[in-house]
Amino acid sequence: MTGPNSGSTFGQLHWLTIAVLAVVGLVQPALGMLGVYTTLGRPWTPLVVAALIAVCWVATVVVRRVPHPLLTLVIIGGGYGILAVLLNRAVWGFAGLGQVSMPVGSMVSIVLSNIIWGALLGLIALGILRVSRTRDRS
Repeated sequence: MTGPNSGSTFGQLHWLTIAVLAVVGLVQPALGMLGVYTTLGRPWTPLVVAALIAVCWVATVVVRRVPHPLLTLVIIGGGYGILAVLLNRAVWGFAGLGQVSMPVGSMVSIVLSNIIWGALLGLIALGILRVSRTRDRS
């Protein structure tokens, strides 16, 4: 990636990948709002969907060998959390399907918990990348 900030850490991030993966995460709340989890069964369906999204995030970061996998996944998690809150607010505002009133504390906890989730996935990606680099050298 070239540009005025290409030398900085943030300039080296794959912003399109970050945006796309954050949006991919919206599958989870969208399925919940559409009633898919109720139809297919709780608690396993949301857990399976969350696991598939996590695998997608980590696999993409590992396969693309992004320069800063931990930071990338932290930003993806935070971006997803913000988008999930916005989706909830938009659906409630336009269709009356979302949560009536989401307290600020809930919004903050959604974003923070997804940042932590992104950090955990980032550590997993780092581990996978280190193992694969070690194997490549041998």
